[in-house]
Formats: sequence, C-alpha cells, structure tokens
Amino acid sequence: MSLTSAFARSPRCLLVNVLTGEAMECLFNPTQLAERVQVNWNRLAVPGLSHQVLQFQGTSNRQLTGVEFYLDAFFSAQEANASNIMAFRAFLRALTVPPQGTRGVLATAPPRVLVLWPGLLTVECVVASVEFQYRQLAVDGRALVYTATVTFEEVLDTRVTSEQLRQEVP
Repeated sequence: MSLTSAFARSPRCLLVNVLTGEAMECLFNPTQLAERVQVNWNRLAVPGLSHQVLQFQGTSNRQLTGVEFYLDAFFSAQEANASNIMAFRAFLRALTVPPQGTRGVLATAPPRVLVLWPGLLTVECVVASVEFQYRQLAVDGRALVYTATVTFEEVLDTRVTSEQLRQEVP
C-alpha cells in the first residue's frame, strides 16, 4: 500500500437538494444506518374460517431512520475546504420547508433530497424529521459539536416490482 492511499479519505455520504442541485458532503459518515420497509396487509375475516385471509394492500415507502450526522467544528477547521458546521444545519433545515415563490398545492412542499451513500445506496427522499442535539457549546454560545438525527422517507414516482429490486444487487 502506498503512503498516499493510506491517507486517502474514504468516500463520504452526500446529500443533494434535488430542486437546487446544492450538495452537502458529510464530515463523517454516520456509523450506522437503519433501512425500514413495511409490507401492509388487509386482514379479511371470513365467517366460519379458522384464520384470517391476508390480502396484499401495498408496501410503505422505504425509510432511513435515525441517521445520525456528527459535526465537530474542530475537525471541520482541520480539513481543507471544510465548510462551517452550521451550514450543514442550515442545509438540513432548508429541506424541511417549501422554497420561496412556490404556488399551488403540489409545488408547495419541501424539496426532495438525494441521499448518496457510497457503495450502499442512492435514494431520492424527503426529510420526514430532523433533530439537532448540541453537545458542546463555546463560551460565546456557538455550537462546537452537535448531532443531527434525520429520518428520510423515499419518494417513488413509478411502480416498483420485485424483479427490479433483485437487479439492484451490486
């Protein structure tokens, strides 16, 4: 292994605002990821039958739950081209409200976000929830270390089949 590859930075999670094209790279990849899909069944009660008949209703949207982003001002200052950690907070908050100038029911929604996790997934989502926990504050009140815990929910504009999902295997 060469010295350059030993110090090469690993690929990082990237969030892209689909509406504006603005991208925000994570300082640290979250340490874990929970991906959840729920299959919804109607339970039909047939009089005299010993059991309920299950009828497929649909599959819920995939969710990436409790994705924790860790932000540290000291680490950010050590990296070349590192952005202010509060810019990441502003980016996430901007994904929770509609953009300026939107009109009509369909257009008046927060922008979608593309979640790119190198080697694992690429998902177009909306932010379902975000929670900020400020863990270390400076004397002047600035946040030095915080976590942002986000739940993303996938947005699908077309029907998905089991055969398509089987083709996603890397």
